[in-house]
Amino acid sequence: MSCPNLLNTGNDDNVLIPLDLLSNIIFFGNNVLVTSIDEQLVSLSKVNEKKCHTLPAKMVLYESSNVKCFKWKSPVESSVRDASMGRGKVFHFEEVAEFISHQVFEIKCEIETQKLSPDTDYACHLIFKLSEKCHGLHCPVKVQDLIDRKNKDAKFLYFRSPRFVHLQGNGRVPKHREDGLMEVIVWEFNSGNDDHVPMSLKLRCYEGNMSGLIVHGVEIRPV
Repeated sequence: MSCPNLLNTGNDDNVLIPLDLLSNIIFFGNNVLVTSIDEQLVSLSKVNEKKCHTLPAKMVLYESSNVKCFKWKSPVESSVRDASMGRGKVFHFEEVAEFISHQVFEIKCEIETQKLSPDTDYACHLIFKLSEKCHGLHCPVKVQDLIDRKNKDAKFLYFRSPRFVHLQGNGRVPKHREDGLMEVIVWEFNSGNDDHVPMSLKLRCYEGNMSGLIVHGVEIRPV
């Protein structure tokens, strides 16, 4: 049965999207991406039909007025292959953040749970690329949850895949994405029933300063 206010993605997964929510549709891997007017991206997973959400770097990176950790720049457009039509498409955020030489940076935002599926476990993936002149990004990076300070279970991540992952198996390694960028998990949470879920993280490089990390945003996907 056809519904006039719903879009069928035209594949075997049969994902339906309300037409009044769409301004632009991009078929991307296992997600159907939908760009919104405030530069956020909402999407549906074609695997389990759970909602996904992507926030640009300017909405998730915290910068003190006294310390400048990064410079804003226009990204090189990333090609996205249309999985259903075999054509290349392009999307990007208006600005990305390139880190200058610092040992610590923070991720801080309020995640709007109405843009996610209720009572669902999610992972926050930092979307990034490395500049040709990057430095200090081979070291493990400690992730501290600034809200749940009682949790002493330290998390670690890498921006470059190491030969060996130590740190009691808590090391998260980056993965290549279909759009040519990379991603690594920085945080996990349950969407629950509240309107917002706060995320506040401090990332500290183990072996000195790091530079040349170019952050595009954070993609929130079901685990």
